[in-house]
Amino acid sequence: MKKALFFMIVGIGLSLFSPAQAAYPDREITLVCAHAAGTNTDQLIRFISEISGKALGQPIVVVNKPGASYAIGASAVTNAKPDGYTIGALSGSAFTQLPHMRHVPYDVFKDFTWIASFTQHTVGLVVKADAPWKTFDEYLDYAKKNPGKIIWSHDGYGLGGHILPEWVALTRGGIDWKFVPIPGGPKQATSLMGGHIHAWSAGGFHVQFVRDKTMRLLVNYDMIRLPSAPDVPTLRDLGYDSGIDDTPIVIMGPKGLPDPVRKKLEETYLKAMQDPGYHKVLDNTDMPKIFKGSAALTRTIEKDYKGWERLIQITGVKTEKGEKK
Repeated sequence: MKKALFFMIVGIGLSLFSPAQAAYPDREITLVCAHAAGTNTDQLIRFISEISGKALGQPIVVVNKPGASYAIGASAVTNAKPDGYTIGALSGSAFTQLPHMRHVPYDVFKDFTWIASFTQHTVGLVVKADAPWKTFDEYLDYAKKNPGKIIWSHDGYGLGGHILPEWVALTRGGIDWKFVPIPGGPKQATSLMGGHIHAWSAGGFHVQFVRDKTMRLLVNYDMIRLPSAPDVPTLRDLGYDSGIDDTPIVIMGPKGLPDPVRKKLEETYLKAMQDPGYHKVLDNTDMPKIFKGSAALTRTIEKDYKGWERLIQITGVKTEKGEKK
């Protein structure tokens, strides 16, 4: 009897020090995608997450929660339990730019655990193939010599594709042009081809037109040149250093994510980024192969947050309250 009691006590003691739960992950993971279903970014997120889920041995189920300039999706992650079973993926602009423009229901530096980034957005300025400007300098020279004549567009006021050209105009000096916000790549493309605007500050949707040579890319805003237009310079190539690296598409979790869980997700996604099938998808969409782990992504978020704050102040872009930053 005493012997049985002894082993019972020992068993209870050992159970207190045994793992409280099975190795992560032991069930499916939900990934909140803040982009609309069917978009290029959504498809990339689904592709890379399918590869990662197979490697983890559990499916990563993508749930789309777009809206409010990514704030809805980001908020869903901040409110999730920090156990690794709810993570998110969205444009880095939700963390580096949006907080300077409007109130957001999260703190960039306190509410997230950065896991990895698996490509960058591709943004640049395009004109019709038969436009008189062959280079970005020719375009700027024309705008300077013909004040008020150039009409150009982007998705909306205060977005990166709006702020960067305005910053270039101020840097160049003496440029007076008209900005017209037109929501959505298809509408902007139609406006450009129809002659309603002279230039389009485009974010990804323009690549197909550059490839079929119906549009001419004058400059790429990103740090690297577009694979389909390797001779077209970047802003940095032309001497316009905005202090911003790029706009990464990030994977993150809520604050307090256990480091072993973060590390496992980071390693799994980074390995998935080397998959030949994923590289083919990036090549087909002209998305850059810029991959970052947790530490590098954290540095990018911190740097670009300050960079966008500076550009918004320089350009005088107003916040949602109408106050200049």
